[in-house]
This record gives sequence, C-alpha cells and structure tokens, in this order.
Amino acid sequence: MKNVFVLAVLLAACPSSALEIKSSVNAKGELEDDINLPFVSDPAAIGRWESVDFVAEPGDFDPASRAAKGELFFKELVLLPDGKSPNGWWTWTKGAVLHANDRTASRYEIKKLGGAEYMFFEWKSGDYTIRHMKPQYYVLKKTAAVRRDNIDLPFRDDPAVVGEWASVDFVGSPGKFDPAARAWKSDLYLKELVFLPKGKGGKPWWTWTKGVVLHQGDKTASHYEIRKIGGADYLFFEWKSGDYVFRGAKPFYYVLKRK
Repeated sequence: MKNVFVLAVLLAACPSSALEIKSSVNAKGELEDDINLPFVSDPAAIGRWESVDFVAEPGDFDPASRAAKGELFFKELVLLPDGKSPNGWWTWTKGAVLHANDRTASRYEIKKLGGAEYMFFEWKSGDYTIRHMKPQYYVLKKTAAVRRDNIDLPFRDDPAVVGEWASVDFVGSPGKFDPAARAWKSDLYLKELVFLPKGKGGKPWWTWTKGVVLHQGDKTASHYEIRKIGGADYLFFEWKSGDYVFRGAKPFYYVLKRK
C-alpha cells in the first residue's frame, strides 16, 4: 500500500497535461521511474539551457526576482537532436529527460516569458529517489540553439590527405603551432585521424571531401589543411566541439602529423 500511496501523491502533484511517468519502489526502497520511453522529437527543446533559478513550483518563478539565494548546483542542460545529450547517461524524449544511472524520468516544460524561452525541469535528486519527496524545479533559460553546418558537400578527391595522422598538439590557430614546443600540456583527447580513399573516414560517422571533414552525427563540417614544416607533413584540423556547437565559440585546431 505504501508504494501505491507514494505514486498516487506524485501523480496527483503533476498537471494533467504533463507526460505521465510510471514509477515503482525497488528492493532498496528507492523510487525508480520507467525510463523506457519511445523517442518523440521536440525541436523547441534542442539547444543549450543555462540554469537561472530553483523553485518549488513553476508558478513561483519570477524572471525579475530570483528565488534561490545561493549558487545553483546544476549549471546547464544540453539537448541534442534524436534524443541525445553530450552527457552519456542522459537521453530525452518530448516532455522528459531520462537519466540511465539514476533511473529517473524528469519532466520538463518550456514557456516563453518576456521574449525569452525558459525550461522548467524537475530535479529528481535523492530527495525524490530515496526520501520519496516531490521534486522541485530548476528553471533554465535557452542561451543557444544547436549550431549546424552544411554537410551536404560533393566529394572532391585529395590524395595528399589519405593515410593515418597522429595528434601532436592542440592550438588556438595554425600559426601558433611550434614543432619544438608543444602548446597543449595535458593529454590530447583526439588521438588520430584516418582518411580512407573515396571520402571514407576511419569511423562510420564521418566522411571527408577535399579540405573538409564531415561529421554525420554532430552535423559539422571541419576545415583541414596540410602544411609541410621542417620536412614533415602536418594536418591542421578544426575541432568543432560543444563550445562551437552550443556556445558559438571559434574552433581550436588539432595538429596531427602523418604516421
């Protein structure tokens, strides 16, 4: 009866128009949501959302007067097309963000207030899963749409690029590369690039044409150029990460040396 009571309280607190989330109590006594929801697209949700407040109910939010006085724990939410997110444990469908590790399905609602778009996002922390409390809401403001490049480019051959290239540095621009003094002191995230003949890449999600690497998943077209420095061939490759896709930042460059 306790399980039924908990679920009844939570469902009663949700608007009738909201997506219904089925929940149950596991062997540890913790709430788990049904996260096996089919994907339904919601173009309005795609993009970067930055936290601006934390409220008990969406109706408590006032854009002119922040309710939360301290620093906000949750900073941002980025939703990609096709139900994806940069954080591997999160996916989403229309009306809900799904957390694979916590097994929570957090409803969201988007409202336009004063010309800006705000998302009201259920925060299902331990207060929800362990203590069975009704979730409060993060209020997030849309700060950027997902940036997309034209990747529908015809293939133009470039025999000079075919082969294997190993990363040796990461720089702000090609002109800042010095083979004798590495600029990036930390471990390089991108280890290598493999260019196969006829525009094929070393990974199934990317292809290439002369001067450009095309990423089918991120929908980015990254410029590359080859320079000969000190008798060696170096490839300068635009790195269009989340800073480019969501924040409009200028790309840095990976520098790769032909193997």
